[in-house]
Amino acid sequence: MLIHGSGAHAPVEDSAATRSRAGDIQRKTGLVERRFFAPDASPVGTGLALLERLLADGGAGWDELDAVIVSSSSTQGFPGLSQQLVAAARVAHPELGHPFVLDVSSNACTGFMYGLGIGASTLRALGQRKVAVLAIEFSSRCLRYDNKAFGISTLFGDAVAGMLLAQDGPARATLESVRLTSRIDRDSIGLVRGGGMQAHRPDLPVPIEARWYMAGPPVALGAIEILLAEVRQYQAAGVEVDWLVPHQANLTRILEPACDKLGIPRERLCASFERTGNTSSASIPLLVDELLRSGRTRPGDDAVLVGFGASFSVGSAHLRIGSPRT
Repeated sequence: MLIHGSGAHAPVEDSAATRSRAGDIQRKTGLVERRFFAPDASPVGTGLALLERLLADGGAGWDELDAVIVSSSSTQGFPGLSQQLVAAARVAHPELGHPFVLDVSSNACTGFMYGLGIGASTLRALGQRKVAVLAIEFSSRCLRYDNKAFGISTLFGDAVAGMLLAQDGPARATLESVRLTSRIDRDSIGLVRGGGMQAHRPDLPVPIEARWYMAGPPVALGAIEILLAEVRQYQAAGVEVDWLVPHQANLTRILEPACDKLGIPRERLCASFERTGNTSSASIPLLVDELLRSGRTRPGDDAVLVGFGASFSVGSAHLRIGSPRT
């Protein structure tokens, strides 16, 4: 499974809230800054700009796009973002055909990894040519900004990011395998919860009682266990982890300790949390795009992607940099 293109966009506006109590926040999480989309930005508009970039970077025509899969923690309802994106794209690109559309939302931060697995599966099973998997996160509109929610609202930032999958041709990376699982039980089910914007009316505010809640300490402990278990699965299968690309939940209390326990040098940890905060399901494709554009990789390097989200849904993947070996 080839990744013909990848792309990402983090907005340029930041929040004054992240600058207050900065020392305490940085010490506990590693967060220095994050970014919010402007008030007039829309999920469909930013998503369409990303989709256009993916197709252009991948050298693909709109008539080749056979599927659009969108993950989002910050929207809910129907018509979904994938449907609205196709409608908007058809206005600007009438050559677009009739793609498969799907929204993934209830897995929260794991949504993109589930979308990646679904995209890879439909690409093979349905003989599709190009599959776009996008993460569109306007987390800032789903948070409570008060003292009670301070430990949550300071962590999250906005971003959109994605990948373009194809069966063959030159590629920036090759998707070798995907694992989609969960560790759900009656304790984990309530650790992360909340609602998002209405997909068809993102201008309406999210009700206060539906805004996001996360139980920090047990989530951090569970996340470390998941990271260790997932990476060890790949190591046991003979994968050399040249790059670890994990969901960006907390740098100092989750990602760096997990690296140390796995024996992976911290310089091989792909991390944006310090600069972007937790961008929910967009965090992994955002990091993959940064890694592929960084010049740090060599053809044949192996990257392991690990996502973990609401109720401890888990998604991971083995990515090989460059086109398949011949």
